[in-house]
Amino acid sequence: MKGVCLFGGHHRDYPRSAVLTSGLRRIGVPVFECVASPRLKSPRRYPALIREYRRCPGEFDVVFVPEFRHKDVPLAWALARWSGKTCVFDPLVSRFDTRVYDRRDAAPGGLQAWHNLNLDRLSLSLADLALADTEQHAHYFRTRLAAPDARVRVLPVGYDDELFRPVPPAATDVVRVLFYGSYLPLHGVEVIVAAAERLRDERDIRFELIGGGQTFSSVQSRVREARLANVSLESRVDAAALPARIAAASICLGVFGSTLKAARVVPNKVYQCMGMNRAVITADSPAAREFFVPGRDVELAAAGDPDALAAAVLALARDPGRRCRIGEAAGARVRAEFSPVPLARRFVALCEEAMAS
Repeated sequence: MKGVCLFGGHHRDYPRSAVLTSGLRRIGVPVFECVASPRLKSPRRYPALIREYRRCPGEFDVVFVPEFRHKDVPLAWALARWSGKTCVFDPLVSRFDTRVYDRRDAAPGGLQAWHNLNLDRLSLSLADLALADTEQHAHYFRTRLAAPDARVRVLPVGYDDELFRPVPPAATDVVRVLFYGSYLPLHGVEVIVAAAERLRDERDIRFELIGGGQTFSSVQSRVREARLANVSLESRVDAAALPARIAAASICLGVFGSTLKAARVVPNKVYQCMGMNRAVITADSPAAREFFVPGRDVELAAAGDPDALAAAVLALARDPGRRCRIGEAAGARVRAEFSPVPLARRFVALCEEAMAS
């Protein structure tokens, strides 16, 4: 493969594409950026992208539209056709599913739902290759959103192995249980708080929640009303500060929402914490079981069930040897399969398959 053109209103440093482009450069595949601010509306963004594309300094054979950039796929497809390239789209999520069933800020039969459903279908149908982070997401794309001839293949999210490196657990009498995220409904932070409430009498277990977003206010109110001294809430921290927070944690948490979308994803935080050899608890879902073995490299708890999560946290809190074994097994697994280089090689193979068809 000659190279890749990263194309669209790109959110710079978003983990999904940052991990992939890092891996591509490490294996010697040039990545050229033809990007514009995602804040620009299409009438201004499209001309800017066309100018960037025409000025692209190197040779490439793939036009790669990264996560969330559904609206840029039609232009990418047109430019790829004009210049004899392959158009690859990595949506990461369905806009329709996110707005209607996860965030629930659009009515199922409303105009916004119809608009986002059509954006999903158009972008997935135009791309020569569409990526999905799990087989569960791929199945959803194929059966609900993509045209019959759309090519959907799986490329897991992965993590930055230069930022999230193995660190031995600290010697401490306090078991720190860490969650960080943007408080989306799929994260199920209210489930974490309810589990913490059940463990409030376990004086050596503390829950540290970092971030903010859609459900933060309700979570904050629950913590305040229940007077949970074992829960601390902290606003977002810079990505560069996350490894230190993970290193200080004994147990890390994934997602626990009971939405359909939650069952289809394995989020960045799971891979990142595993990359630092930390034991992770996340919701028991088809997506989680797609990549990890319960009890060996991950602990699973029923989605939406604070009793199950509390039991899993307590069991790991009382067994540091098990925490260590699970963390080390998880770290070995993600370094071998979900770090930048193996993901980049898998991406190249998928692109070459698409180019040959």
